[in-house]
Amino acid sequence: MPKFYFQLTDGLTKITDSGGQFFADAAAAREHASACTAAFSRRAAQFNGNAGLYWSVQVVDENGHQVFTLQLGPPQRGSNSRSSG
Repeated sequence: MPKFYFQLTDGLTKITDSGGQFFADAAAAREHASACTAAFSRRAAQFNGNAGLYWSVQVVDENGHQVFTLQLGPPQRGSNSRSSG
């Protein structure tokens, strides 16, 4: 199984994932990242409506190649859309 790393960034600061996680494929990693970013955004909105607005999660494979990026931000009400990338 391939290993994926989930890195948080706001363009200036980068919080790297040194451990990574194993997933069957990039689609499974995207599903996990989507769930995590949605949960973070919902939680952050309780404290600051703009929390996470400028942050994104960059998912990198075990070879160091960026697979996709998901933007954090305010939770989308009534939306089940996925970011492309």
